[in-house]
Amino acid sequence: MKVLLIGSSSDIAKEVLTSNNHIEFIELSSSTSGFDVQDSDTFPTIEGGLDGMVYFPGSINLRPFSSLKLTDFQHDYEVNVLGLLKVLKYYQKSFNDGASLVFISSIAASVGMPFHASISASKAAIEGLCRSLAAEWSPKIRVNCVAPSLVRTKLSHKMFRTEAQTQQMMDRHPLKRVGETKDIANAISFLLSEKSSWMSGQVMGVDGGLSTIKK
Repeated sequence: MKVLLIGSSSDIAKEVLTSNNHIEFIELSSSTSGFDVQDSDTFPTIEGGLDGMVYFPGSINLRPFSSLKLTDFQHDYEVNVLGLLKVLKYYQKSFNDGASLVFISSIAASVGMPFHASISASKAAIEGLCRSLAAEWSPKIRVNCVAPSLVRTKLSHKMFRTEAQTQQMMDRHPLKRVGETKDIANAISFLLSEKSSWMSGQVMGVDGGLSTIKK
């Protein structure tokens, strides 16, 4: 099984790598020589076809709407959506029959949360793309999303600067903790595997119950 990881330097991607020794991963990230998700001329050709792909690049741009500039919305859209579209356009013919594609959304795409206007717009676009491609590419290719709530990563470190801040984040979730990289990696691994072979066009919430439970 050969799976393409876009944004493989992310903390969640690293967890996926270490927990799936049976998969041959092709890692691409900004640290890869010459690779730029916005420039398809830097995308390498992959021989032998692909059985899966995960797109990790994202952003956390949490600010009041009044302080967000149009360039902020444009940047988040370029990273989250246009980069994904460019990758899909380039590698579409490389996906083998039965391939599983996984996109990373966010709880903010389905739950109204203050200060999330830019990221929620981009992630909602990803979920719409997921459902549309799942319909268009079935039955040969499966397409699903994972929609996390707050996860401890280097991208979110500003959310955990103090114990009080961390406790506040934990208390917001019905399961009384924030996500760890393994929580999201486990969901991604499931969607890549044959265990999810009857799933497509789905958005899997991995969010400590925040999107569905009121306490």
